[in-house]
Amino acid sequence: MAKILYVEDHPAQRDIMAQMLQLGGFEVQVAEDGLVGVEKATNWVPDIILMDLRMPRMDGFEAIKKIKSNPTTKKIPIIAISAWASGRHKKQALELGAQDHFTKPVDLGKLMTTINVYLKQPAR
Repeated sequence: MAKILYVEDHPAQRDIMAQMLQLGGFEVQVAEDGLVGVEKATNWVPDIILMDLRMPRMDGFEAIKKIKSNPTTKKIPIIAISAWASGRHKKQALELGAQDHFTKPVDLGKLMTTINVYLKQPAR
């Protein structure tokens, strides 16, 4: 069973997405901000990370940077998820190492397809 770490500061969104991912057959852990997300990514080493960008304590941009600079986690695909629809935020997330970007509200079917595409690719 593939492991997904979902990093999101809004409890309702975090819980709903975690339930949907579990129903999709994934083992899921959640983190409420980038700081906890980096810690869980390092200790649990998921197969893929879904990362909100705007969060307290440590935002998703900084978390992506830290995850991609750690030898243990640098090859984990990251999909950035944000309410920010501007191309600037997407570009920044991709430049820092995210493989993809989704704007909220997320099309769950499209997200599941994208997750499965990245899970089938060899580690980079």
